Amino acid sequence: MSWALLLLATVSLAPSLASWKAEIERTGKMAVVLLRLSANGETRVLVLPRDLEERDALANYTDQPGFVLQYGGAQAMTVNYLGPKGRVSFVLVNPEHAGTGAAEEAVIAHEFGHIWLKALRYPAPAYAGGDTACLSVHALDAVQHILIREEMERRGVAWKGAWHTALGAALAQMESEPGAAARAGRCQALGQVAMWIDVALGAGDWPRQGDFLAAMRRRFPEMVPTAEEITAYLRSAGVEEVARHRAALSFVFGRMKQLALSVPL
Repeated sequence: MSWALLLLATVSLAPSLASWKAEIERTGKMAVVLLRLSANGETRVLVLPRDLEERDALANYTDQPGFVLQYGGAQAMTVNYLGPKGRVSFVLVNPEHAGTGAAEEAVIAHEFGHIWLKALRYPAPAYAGGDTACLSVHALDAVQHILIREEMERRGVAWKGAWHTALGAALAQMESEPGAAARAGRCQALGQVAMWIDVALGAGDWPRQGDFLAAMRRRFPEMVPTAEEITAYLRSAGVEEVARHRAALSFVFGRMKQLALSVPL
């Protein structure tokens, strides 16, 4: 491929990430393009570099109001594209939420994890865009984060410190707010479920894991039964095997969809 690598401004990938990126590109026969992309002013429009190859193809996603809304609250998102020059995964890093230094590298590693699983031909729900986009995103995260955490550990990526710091800040916020929170919208509810699953399955070495889940139970009681059911399923699902991975995605997607439909518009 003739793609020029667009490095994130002022950021050099650590050796562990640089080698992972190269392996993804070889395995998936694809290019991985990194972009730090900010929303532009009050309009919150995502402005792409003028000299970016396949700019119009990426704009088909970044011009969607639903994508912009979701990206505005995310640390990063990945857009996968197949065009005349082959497969490309655009990793879009949001500087408003991704942090800097080691924190940003942990965010990039997380996105690399999803692309790595795609290169290995693990299944994923189709991204439909629009108001239902968050369902496919959160269902995918709940299942794939299990394997991504394991792979980041294996590759020596320093990801836990930034995550635990962020969890601590979220816990402090929840502890400062009495009682249950106001009923969340559909995407918020699914995000809360995905957060519960991540903490329950991935933060066992964080001393305040129990406090965090207790605070979530108090603040967001409507989502707890769904979160606990999915967590129990994933503990023994064996998602490293492709067929079981597919079955887990189907299970999680179905349970999250049921929860979303129970939330009034």
